[in-house]
Amino acid sequence: MKRSALKLAALAAAPALLLFSCGQKPHAAPFSPAGHAAPPQNALAALTTPSQLAAEKAAEEAALAAMPRNPLTGEPGYPEESLPKRPAAVMVNNLDAALPHRGLSQADVLYEVAVEGGITRMMAVFADIDAIPQVGPVRSARHYYTDLAAPYNAVYVHFGGSAPGKAAIQNRGIDNVDGLIYGTTAFTKDSWRAQNRGVEHSYFIDGASIRSVAEKRGYSLEGAASAPLPISLTRVEPAQKCGGVYVKFSGYTNSEFLYDPETGLYEKLRDGEPHIDENNGETLRFANVLVLVTSITSYDGGDLREVALGQGGGYLFTGGGYEKITWSKGGYQNQFSFARQDGTAVSGNVGPTFIAIIDRSVESSMQLR
Repeated sequence: MKRSALKLAALAAAPALLLFSCGQKPHAAPFSPAGHAAPPQNALAALTTPSQLAAEKAAEEAALAAMPRNPLTGEPGYPEESLPKRPAAVMVNNLDAALPHRGLSQADVLYEVAVEGGITRMMAVFADIDAIPQVGPVRSARHYYTDLAAPYNAVYVHFGGSAPGKAAIQNRGIDNVDGLIYGTTAFTKDSWRAQNRGVEHSYFIDGASIRSVAEKRGYSLEGAASAPLPISLTRVEPAQKCGGVYVKFSGYTNSEFLYDPETGLYEKLRDGEPHIDENNGETLRFANVLVLVTSITSYDGGDLREVALGQGGGYLFTGGGYEKITWSKGGYQNQFSFARQDGTAVSGNVGPTFIAIIDRSVESSMQLR
């Protein structure tokens, strides 16, 4: 199921959409035989009674509620044959040379975490493997990203990896698609990017290829997905209002999220510029933005990073507002758990979620908009 800005805007304004589609939608001029004047529009409207409008609205609401929903976003219209199926989690290069990205506007959950050298890497999670467009450029695994992928029971897609990353994949028995093995058969190489940007910025993959490798390797694709943030089907609007948030990961990169009240979504900027998906020319948009604060240190004294994923504090941005939260995870197989500071559960709005994980040293650089 393809996601579009128009569709997300409709979801954000579902009550208004239902009212508009039940009698208030503009109609073409009614047909009238030659020589006969058509009845005025207001006379036609009068033929629809309030009880009929209410019945139509109730029927549309019931039809919407009966449709399968994406298990990670709550969006309706999810293919019934894709329930229950395992998601895929794809490692994505986030260097400047990797731009523009492909496929990220269709991700259901998108993570961004620092790796070595102050750069970040992203992991795009897709609930429906068969709906994954061409996505990438695909890059190498890091061990803490397997902590993020494992709770989804996801097929993990990467192109090589650090030594700890490869060890985590093997030791944890994570089903994976590795470009070092399948780069010439399952991945698509963009020759212009390879020549002008570097080979490491040129490999892409889609859902059909992920499925093909999974089937060859004997991976079962059956299994339910566990969402990190519970999704509410009623509108969530935190009391503390703000127009967005600026998140600094390091001196190299930052992300910014600006709330659009017309759509109820946050448009993502990368280093001050709209973050565009080359597949469709759309800016990435999210219904929920989580900023999780933790400790990111050197792994074994070297350049690689170690990300503490036990518990910590953070922020949830949704519905044009925000609230401070706490989070916990623990073991690598555990999904995140989020709560308000008083211990009550939090939930997000229908739509995709972005999760930024930052070191506590840069928390003071975060700016509310």
